[in-house]
Amino acid sequence: MTPPDKRRHALPTARLSASRWVLIGLVGALVAVAGIYAYNSSGWQVPGAQRPVVPGGDGTATSCTPTLKLVPPCGAWWGMHVPADSGGGLMPDVAAMEKKIGRKLDITISYHDMSDSDAGRFFRDDESEIGNDRILFLGWESTIWQDNLNIAWRDIAAGHYDQAISDQAERVRKYGKPVLVGFDGEKDRDESGQNPAEYIAAYKRIVDGFRNAGATNALWVWGVTGYYPFRDRWKAYYPGDSYVDWISYDPYNFAICRGAEWQNFEQTVQPTYEWFQQNGFADKPLMLAEYGTESHKSDTSARANWYLDIPKVMKTMPNLKAIVQWNNTDADHCNFSLTGPGVLDAFAKAGKDPYFQQPMVRQSTG
Repeated sequence: MTPPDKRRHALPTARLSASRWVLIGLVGALVAVAGIYAYNSSGWQVPGAQRPVVPGGDGTATSCTPTLKLVPPCGAWWGMHVPADSGGGLMPDVAAMEKKIGRKLDITISYHDMSDSDAGRFFRDDESEIGNDRILFLGWESTIWQDNLNIAWRDIAAGHYDQAISDQAERVRKYGKPVLVGFDGEKDRDESGQNPAEYIAAYKRIVDGFRNAGATNALWVWGVTGYYPFRDRWKAYYPGDSYVDWISYDPYNFAICRGAEWQNFEQTVQPTYEWFQQNGFADKPLMLAEYGTESHKSDTSARANWYLDIPKVMKTMPNLKAIVQWNNTDADHCNFSLTGPGVLDAFAKAGKDPYFQQPMVRQSTG
């Protein structure tokens, strides 16, 4: 499997390129906490930025404090996958992006394989520093990138990777803060030759391993592509409510990249959102673990307008509680980065809407 920056995404038609199954969905669980420390606006500022007052009345974090499962009651988290470009760890790249958009990111995502190398071990490089005042997503893929090896779900379920699970769980337990840990999302791509029962068994083995090791500061998020024609596949992969705290999906407006019909943000995101609300998942908070848009074939302003629409549309989908923009180019050369006329400015403006100015809290186990 190629590293995550080279991933492919589910296509907007029935055809699929021959690629390996990859992780984009996420996993994690969260513990009851001994202390909650609210961060006010002064703790969130970047040069030239001001964090607006959250909705709720008095400007304090009290009325809008996230739940113990990190669900923000008054709006949604604003996040991004920031590619590591500087070679000096991820923190400089995250800080540079935050300076450009004039605000802190609420969530960042980084990806890991199942090796015991730097590519696999959680809290690689400066992830712990990033997590000081942001929510960490740690994506965990059943593969070893260096060896181009895919690990079978049945082998994980059979206990052959219990040591890897135990090691990662211990790192998460020692970290102490709430953390999102991802395991093999977008499994509905159906390209691995494996079956839903094997996925569920592997997923449960990992979750149970974390819990048995005392890593109860993990919050489990189960994810699918969100590609609407795949909707009949999703329920078969669901491991059950007791193993899932959040549900995620990854909607993309492919547009010129694959000759697809242009879709605005609402058209890209809402059909799958409504499916989850109407098919037994309305009690779970939703997130876009990845999302983005390609360019319009003729309208140079369409890409910027796509991002400008986000606050208005999000307010019509109140159970969508986090969105994470995928600021990168994939293996098929689809470019979802924040480039083009006015695009970065539009994204920055959308992210300053009060709906995305939720109070961050730091929760700890003691």
